[in-house]
Amino acid sequence: MRIAEVAFPVPLHTGFDYFVRPGLAVGPGWRVRAEFGPRRAVGTVLRVYEGEPKMKLKPIEYALDRGPALSEELLDCALWLSRRYGAPVGECVRAVLPARLRSLDEPAEFAAAAAAPVPGASWQLTPGQVRALELIRGRVSERRPGAFLLYGVPASGKTEVYLRLIRQVVGEGGQALFIVPEISLTGPFFGEFAASLNVPVVLWHSRLGDAERRRSWLAVRRGLVKVVVGARSAALLPFSSLRLSVVDEEQDESFKQEGQAPNYHARDVVLRRTKAFGAVAVLGSATPSLESWVAVRRGELELVNMPERVSAARRPAITLLAPPAGRCVAPELAEKLRQRLERREQSIVLVNRRGHSTVLMCFKCGWVDRCASCGVAKIQHEAGPGAFELRCHHCEARSPLPERCPKCANPVLRAMGAGTQKVVSELKKLLPAARILRMDRDTLSRREQDRQLYESFRAGRADILVGTKLVAKSFHFPEVTLVGVVDADAMLHMPDFRASERTMQLLVQVAGRSGRADKPGEVVLQTLHPEHLAVRSAAAGDYGAFVDAELGLRRELGYPPFCALVRLLWSGKNEDAVAAAAASECGRLREALTPCGHEVVGPAPAVLPKEGGRFRYHALVKVSDPEAALDGVLARLRGAALPASVRLRINVDPYDLF
Repeated sequence: MRIAEVAFPVPLHTGFDYFVRPGLAVGPGWRVRAEFGPRRAVGTVLRVYEGEPKMKLKPIEYALDRGPALSEELLDCALWLSRRYGAPVGECVRAVLPARLRSLDEPAEFAAAAAAPVPGASWQLTPGQVRALELIRGRVSERRPGAFLLYGVPASGKTEVYLRLIRQVVGEGGQALFIVPEISLTGPFFGEFAASLNVPVVLWHSRLGDAERRRSWLAVRRGLVKVVVGARSAALLPFSSLRLSVVDEEQDESFKQEGQAPNYHARDVVLRRTKAFGAVAVLGSATPSLESWVAVRRGELELVNMPERVSAARRPAITLLAPPAGRCVAPELAEKLRQRLERREQSIVLVNRRGHSTVLMCFKCGWVDRCASCGVAKIQHEAGPGAFELRCHHCEARSPLPERCPKCANPVLRAMGAGTQKVVSELKKLLPAARILRMDRDTLSRREQDRQLYESFRAGRADILVGTKLVAKSFHFPEVTLVGVVDADAMLHMPDFRASERTMQLLVQVAGRSGRADKPGEVVLQTLHPEHLAVRSAAAGDYGAFVDAELGLRRELGYPPFCALVRLLWSGKNEDAVAAAAASECGRLREALTPCGHEVVGPAPAVLPKEGGRFRYHALVKVSDPEAALDGVLARLRGAALPASVRLRINVDPYDLF
C-alpha cells in the first residue's frame, strides 16, 4: 500500500499518514487536500512509502497541483527548520509557502526593474575592495561553495563589493539573494540594485500584500527573477539556481525571528541553503557577531578584511560627554548641531527609545501606570499638539494621561526618561530654524513611509534626523558630518548576556554614519559609563579588543557561542498552573540533562511577567555540545506533557530574553 505522510499547518511535531489511491500522482513537496479531523484541509506531502498501516487510513482526496510546490531542497530546508529549532513541522512548511496560494499555474508576470544596464563604477577601488572581489569572485567563477565573513569598517565600500558580485552572478545566469535586517533598508537597496542591473529585481518583506507575495514567490520559483532584495523571510524563497547569497549587517538581532514558529535565524538558514546549492555566501558587517568570529576561528567562515574607508575622510572623531541634568541634549552637542546648520551640513541624533517619556510616576506613593494585560510600565506619547496619552509598547493598549495619581490623589505626576518625541521637541526649541525628521516605528507604520523619509533626508530636505536604532543601519547619507547619541548606555544594563555586544555594535554602526564623503565627521556620545569596555572600545574603534575580552567572559560563564541556548516559555491565564507546569518540567529536564553535562537554569517569572493577559514563566537550557546534543535535547522538550491550559514555546538561540 502506498502511504503518504502529510504535514498540516498546525502546532504539532509530526505528520499524518494517508492512503494514496492507485493512479493518484503525489510525491514529496506536493500539496494535497484531505480530511483532517472534522474538516478538510490542505497539507504538504513529506514522503511517500510502501507499507502496511496499523490502522485504517483516510485517503488523500486529490492533489492541488500537477507537480510539487516545494523543491526537494526547499522541503529539506523546512524539515531542517523543524529539527534545528524544535518547531512543528507543519508550521515550518507553512513558512516556506506563500499565504493563500491557490495554484502553481497562476500568472507570474514580472517586468524588469531597469530598462538598461548601468555600467560598473569607474572609480578607484580600495586595496580591501580589490582583495575581497578577487577572492570571492574566484570562488563564484569556479562554482565552488564557500562562506565568507566580509569584515569592513563603516564606509569601506561593502555595498560596491556586493553589487559587483551580484552583477557577475546574474551575468552568468544565476540567482542572487541580498537580505538586510530591517524592512526600511529594503527600499534604498532595491532602488540602487534596480538602477544597476538589467534583470528583474524583486522586493520581499512582510508588508507586501498577499497577491504581490504570491506573484513574486512564483516568479522566483520559475527563475523569472534573478535578484531578490528583502528582509529576513527572503531566506525562505523557492530559488531554483541560487549562486550567491549576501547577508548585510549579519550581526543584527532582527535576523532572528522571535514569537512565531519557526524561531529561525536568517543568517543560519542562508548558510545552509547556499551550501545545498553549492553556492557562495557572504556575511557582511562592520561589527561581526561573536558567533561569526568563532565560526572564522573554527574554519567554517573565511575572513575577508576591508580596513580602510573609500572616501578621503578619516574615521570620525569621537567625544564622550556626561548626560546633562534636566535636559536631553547637552549644551556641547547642541552647539555642534548649530554649527552644522550654519555650514548646511546634516546631523543624526540617536535616541534608542520611541515615544516621549519612558515612565510616568507619582513620587509621593511610587505609583506607575502599568498595562493591565502585560504588567509593564506604559510609555508617554504625544497624541496631538500639547496632548499626551499612555501606550503599552507590547500590546499597544492606550489610555488617557491621568490628572492625578489614581492611588493617592497626588496632582503632581512626573514623566521621566526621554524618547524620540521628547528629543525632537527639545531640539525644535534649541534650534528653531532646523528642519527635523523623526524615524522610529511610529513614523514608519505604513508602507512606503520608510522610503519616502530616506529619500527626503538624502535629498537634503531636512537638517537633522532623530531616530531609534533604525538610523544606525546601512543608510548612506553623504552630507551627514555629525552624529549624536543621547543615551549611549540605553542597552548596557539590560538583563541580557548580549547587552555589551549590542551596545558596542550600535555605537560603532551609528558612528559610521558620520563623515562618509569628503567632509570630516564627528561623533558625540552622552554616557555615564565612559570606562565601560563597550563604550571605550567603540570610542577607540578597537573592535578586536572588545571581541577578545567578551569572548573570554562568555567562555567563562558558559554562554553562546560556546554553548547552544534554548529558552522555554510557559504561559497561561492561571499563574499557579503555569508556575507548577514550569517547575515540574524543569525538574524532569534537570534529572535527564544534568548527567549529560547540560544545565537547566530556572524556572522563574519572565522579565515580561505577563502579556496579553497570560502569565509567563521561563527557563534556559544550556546545551554544552550544540552540534552533537541539541537534537536529543529538543526531542525531550517536544515530549513534554502539559495541562491543556498551559502553552510551551521553545526558542533555540533566543535573542529576546524578555
